[in-house]
Formats: sequence, structure tokens, C-alpha cells
Amino acid sequence: MAVVNRLDLALLPSEAASTRADCFVVVDVLRATTTVAALFAAGLSELLVVDDIDLARRSATDGRLLFGEIRGLRPPGFDYGNSPVEASTAPVAGREGVLFTTNGTTALRRLAGPGALFAGALVNAASIAVAVAPFEHVTVVCAGSLGGVSFALDDFAAASAIVASIAAQAPAARLGDAARLGQDLAAKPGWASETIRSSHHADVLHKLGLDADVDYACRSSVLDVAPRAAPFSGGQLLMRA
Repeated sequence: MAVVNRLDLALLPSEAASTRADCFVVVDVLRATTTVAALFAAGLSELLVVDDIDLARRSATDGRLLFGEIRGLRPPGFDYGNSPVEASTAPVAGREGVLFTTNGTTALRRLAGPGALFAGALVNAASIAVAVAPFEHVTVVCAGSLGGVSFALDDFAAASAIVASIAAQAPAARLGDAARLGQDLAAKPGWASETIRSSHHADVLHKLGLDADVDYACRSSVLDVAPRAAPFSGGQLLMRA
């Protein structure tokens, strides 16, 4: 039975960092948290999330696959980019990986520690709602852009859909103002996916020829995974499904 009694939506990680929640859901829908969900849905056993590219390369030992991007593209020496389409078809079952991205991994690392931490996206919104049900105060966090200092419409749209899913499971929960706004907007059929497609970040990916990743990220509640993080040594964050 759900015990969520407070539900907030933080528009930037800095806002969430001052929230006394016992559970955080980080959303970087285009594309880090969508890629994380796709990797675990494809059978990845665990993922190290890092916010430094050199640390990412050093962490790719013992057969760990290296995923990531700089300005949307796969960095030299990486096995794969930050692509949910690639992640969904890569031979990752039973293997371990490392992920470095521009915004999503920074937000995940920043919020590690104060409470339970999940990677959420539109593709796993319903599963996230189930996973966070035991917590009293849940904050859904938009990763944002420019390293987490600028609002990102695509993240807000996906975060709003997650808020709506959680609120449906916990109808007695008290919603903060941004969460109430997100819930109302997400009630409009197709609003979340349409808003993601119209965002600046989607346009950037379109110019890079990555429309398939946008299409993948715009699907709602198609993956039954709720990746959860735990602190790990050396500036790394360990995630498992």
C-alpha cells in the first residue's frame, strides 16, 4: 500500500538538493535516464554512473562496456554512445557497464546520498511509480541542460508524466506547486511525448541524425525496470535494476 504523502517536482537539481525528501527520481529523458532504463531492460547487471570522462575511461575495466556522449556524440574509445536505441539492442545481458553524459550523470551523482535514488524516464514511468510507493516524500528531478543549470522542457514533460503516475498510485499525497502543474499538463493525452518532440534538445538530436532516440524516448511506460542507485567508491555511483 502506497505511503507517499508528499510529492514534489524540482525543475533543476539545485532545487532538489535543498529538498528534505527520502526519495529522488532523476529525469534526463533525452537521453541518459532513458538509456539507463533501456540497458537494464536489455539485461545489464549493473552500471557505474560517473560525471568525469577520464574516470569513465579508467572505470571501464574487467570487460565493462563504456557508454556515453559529449555534445550528443560517442566520445573516442567508447563502446557505445548515450543512445537508448543502441542500448536496447547491444549485447549487454549479464554484463556490467559505465555511463558518462553531459547532464544526466551529473544530476544523478549530485543527488546520491540523501535518500533513495532512481533513474526515471517516460519509458519507465509506471514502473517508477510502483518502486517509489514505500517512500513518504518523493521528489522528481529534472536534470536540466548546460550541466544542470538551465531548465529543459523535455525533462519537465517526462517528469510531469512520472508525477502523474505516482499521484495516481497515491491519491492522498500532497503535491507541491510544480508537481500540481505537471500533473495537470500530463493529464492531456499525448502531451508529454508531443512536448518532448517539440523541445530544443529534441531539435539538437534531430540535427545530429538521432531521431530514432527521440522516438524511443517518447514511448510511455513500455519498460518494466526501475534502476536504483547506491553510493560507490571513488566518485562512482552504482546502479542496479
